[in-house]
Amino acid sequence: MTLPALSMVARPDAAAGARRAAPAVRAAQPPALAELFRRYARYVATIGFKLLGRDDELDDLVQDVFIEAHRGLHQLRDLDAAKGWLARITVRRAVRRLRRQKLRAFFSLEALGDAPPIVDGAATPEERAHITSMYRLLEALPVPQRIVWLLRHVEGETLDSIAVLAGCSKATVQRRLRAAQRTLGEGKGEPT
Repeated sequence: MTLPALSMVARPDAAAGARRAAPAVRAAQPPALAELFRRYARYVATIGFKLLGRDDELDDLVQDVFIEAHRGLHQLRDLDAAKGWLARITVRRAVRRLRRQKLRAFFSLEALGDAPPIVDGAATPEERAHITSMYRLLEALPVPQRIVWLLRHVEGETLDSIAVLAGCSKATVQRRLRAAQRTLGEGKGEPT
């Protein structure tokens, strides 16, 4: 899958000034958006794909994430923190898209679940059927429960990291996870 190209055109005088800046000043500057995109676009797309369950809006989601990142780039001082920061933005943007999909489906503006999830070509027919049915069940969940369940069971995130990514408390994550598991019929208690 090809990710959308993100072109950034810097003004010549700004680029020249950045090259002449002292190393200490350059170290204090936030990383360039193009550098973040190059390093993390695939990571953002992977998380977005798993949360959305399909790729029909994936390019738009990645673009939205990096547009929001561009707006808040001045706040980022450490490139090592960029991955988690972009993951939080991705989760927020995916939640918005999923809520919008449910709202549009409620008003019959578009059918929910028309596009089947993209499954790896190496998957067996049984695995394909299981993944498709699982995503159909997940589409019936409220968006916060869906996001928490996917981050925990598909991405393998810890409860603490899910709380950070979803912008809620650990207790809320546990409550959403239990509710999702009840709805999905798993009936398993999640260790805290």
